[in-house]
Amino acid sequence: MSVCTTAEQRRQFDQLHQGGATYEEIADRWGVSRECVRYWCRRQRDGQGCETHLHREPLGLLSHFDAKVRYVILRLRLEHPHWGTNRIRAKLKKRPSLRGLKLPSESEMKRYLHQWRRFRRKPPKTPVRKRSPQPTAVHQRWQVDFKVDIRLNNGTRVNLHTVRDPVGEAYIGDFIFSTGTQQRRVTLDEVRAVLRRCFARWGTLPDQIQTDGEPVLVGPHPNSFPGTFTLWLVGLGMEHLVIQNVTSNAEVERCHRTINDYAIIGNEDKLPDTLQHILDQSTDELNFELPSRAEGCAGWPPVVAHPELLQPRRPFQPEQELALFDLKRVDAYLSTLTWKRIADTNGCVSLGGKKQRYFIGRAYARHEIEVRFDPTDRHFVFSPIHAPDRVIKRLPAKGLDSGDLMGLAPWPTGLGPQQLPLPLPIPEGVSC
Repeated sequence: MSVCTTAEQRRQFDQLHQGGATYEEIADRWGVSRECVRYWCRRQRDGQGCETHLHREPLGLLSHFDAKVRYVILRLRLEHPHWGTNRIRAKLKKRPSLRGLKLPSESEMKRYLHQWRRFRRKPPKTPVRKRSPQPTAVHQRWQVDFKVDIRLNNGTRVNLHTVRDPVGEAYIGDFIFSTGTQQRRVTLDEVRAVLRRCFARWGTLPDQIQTDGEPVLVGPHPNSFPGTFTLWLVGLGMEHLVIQNVTSNAEVERCHRTINDYAIIGNEDKLPDTLQHILDQSTDELNFELPSRAEGCAGWPPVVAHPELLQPRRPFQPEQELALFDLKRVDAYLSTLTWKRIADTNGCVSLGGKKQRYFIGRAYARHEIEVRFDPTDRHFVFSPIHAPDRVIKRLPAKGLDSGDLMGLAPWPTGLGPQQLPLPLPIPEGVSC
């Protein structure tokens, strides 16, 4: 530990050294280092004395500026909390009391003010997205996701559709669709056909279908008209949930990797129909035979760990879909929504697509219009945005019939070369 010496001790260092004592002897006597004794003896030999003259620079931000400058900056910021440093500096230049004094830059003032919490700019509030309650029962919610542009050895590209039950931790279905030699996004018919096959395979309808914001499934912007996919699910009594970030679909994202490693990698030389047969077998093995690493399975296959997967939550058969589809559910859902549109130069408003255009009159060209749905006669009601009670026109809804929303033409051939599934096997020890 260093010892701080006084001016009197330093004089004695010099006197003893001049009397013949060595630096080491003096250091041992006073308990200081040899270098300390030598330093002070040589300073006095050179006539520099034994006094310490330390000059400490003032500490703190803006400490090199006059105290009046710091005072005025704080006062202006307290009186005008929304002023920026550029405006504060402009006021400092006009202050008679600060004339001739050096002023800090804007960045220096920002750092100076930032040391107090009350002067810090609050970060903009990000909207809190309400997260839907997590499912608690098997077949309550199915997650759907896609892996596009998987390339086979013969140049063919396929898209993989995966459906998973996060509570039952089971592979509800995995299906591929060939896109030829070009990359292509998924289509509505493909997604709908995949779900129909899953409904038929498990003999049930879930309560909810969760997807990402794929344009074919949702509208192009927040105030868009509900897509055909959403309305089809509503008509069957299901809710369409759209995730806000990819982590909400973490389970099905993980399934993509598992099924890709298990069934597709190493089989890229197969044709799409053969590869689909391998996927079907792999899905059955993962559900009924292979131990699962999922937390709720405890090392058992999903169906063994969750036998309720074989119990339909809402029984379904393919031939019953038309009877199960209720257009009144769609009308009730649409009646809770309103849409804002700007009429084009011809006085037309679009709802739901190019074929759903409604002429309300050239007098309303480029006017903002509010639209709502009246379920009593299935008409859209158009009103000025500033006067929603005044009706401009009532026009019958287009493209909202059962046939338009169900799109039954692709069923059951919409899956291309895939064959219809056999009944699900029931493993030993599992009761239905």
